[in-house]
Amino acid sequence: MTAGLAPTRGERTRTAILICAEELFAERGIDGVTLREIARTAGQSNVSAVQYHFGSKEQLVSAILDRHQDVIDERRRVLLDDQERAGAMHDLDGLMAVLVQPVAAELDSPSGRAYLRIQAERLRERSLRPATRLLSTRISRSLGWDPERSDPLADRFVALLLFVALADRAREEVSGQAKKKGRKPFVTGLMRALLGIFQTFSPQERA
Repeated sequence: MTAGLAPTRGERTRTAILICAEELFAERGIDGVTLREIARTAGQSNVSAVQYHFGSKEQLVSAILDRHQDVIDERRRVLLDDQERAGAMHDLDGLMAVLVQPVAAELDSPSGRAYLRIQAERLRERSLRPATRLLSTRISRSLGWDPERSDPLADRFVALLLFVALADRAREEVSGQAKKKGRKPFVTGLMRALLGIFQTFSPQERA
């Protein structure tokens, strides 16, 4: 959309489809929702509207995930810039915060909570984004070992724990089982658990 201009009808339709699909996928799983249902829920009388704007269900899922991941990457960039200005690029606690907190911030909105649930379901098909892989490398170096010698399972388990744990937290907050005021100790515990994975998979531990 051009800055300063009202969204076009096509842009409004695309956004409505994204929002409805996000909610339905989070509630019922990606395979449990049809494109026809998404179109109707988004108020589209033409059931081919989803294909017109996104091409396929997989492309629609990717659009939802990328929309949130771009925001997460920007949050991480800001935090990393702050660390660099402070001369703390190898501060381990700071790096773990950069890894976890920009993702945990998605818990603040219904859309973000839906994203976490969808992302956790799609982890098997999506590789680590460059920004996440860069953080993994920096954390490895801060632990004092060459990331080239790291076990690839470490990144895999880190990604699984990060998103599955936050997706579970999102479900609990949506259902009322967990309150926002208890989120801080949860995020702190998650950071410690993720650090434990990095430490367990260090070359020194496996030697």
